[in-house]
Amino acid sequence: DDEGIGILKFLKHKAFLVTGATGFLGKVLIEKILRASPEVHKIYILIKAPNRETASNRLQNEAKKKNTFYRRIWHFMPLQIHGNSFQAFISEKLVPVVGNVRESNLGLEEDDAASMATEVNVIIHSAANTSFDER
Repeated sequence: DDEGIGILKFLKHKAFLVTGATGFLGKVLIEKILRASPEVHKIYILIKAPNRETASNRLQNEAKKKNTFYRRIWHFMPLQIHGNSFQAFISEKLVPVVGNVRESNLGLEEDDAASMATEVNVIIHSAANTSFDER
């Protein structure tokens, strides 16, 4: 029984909150988590958007793209893990949440903050400032 240092065992059934998930590092991180441990419970993705619908549309549009990130998930994950629908698998695992890392309490609405406070096991902060002209 070679479990290494137990990372896969740790990831199983965990709920994550990921900031910066729409950037390069965040996409690679999420791809690796889903590919290595598709049994994760959920990955809440903090998305800077004016409302839930816009955040959800942004995530859905990313999932539909034929880019390397999603192609890798599709290629490496056996069909039995997510059935016949890649989109259903993504919708089940990835949860868009409206927020902003520059705001108090991440700009989360009270109900989102309350539900994530009880459900999230791991927070991964990979957001970065992309305005390079600030002083």
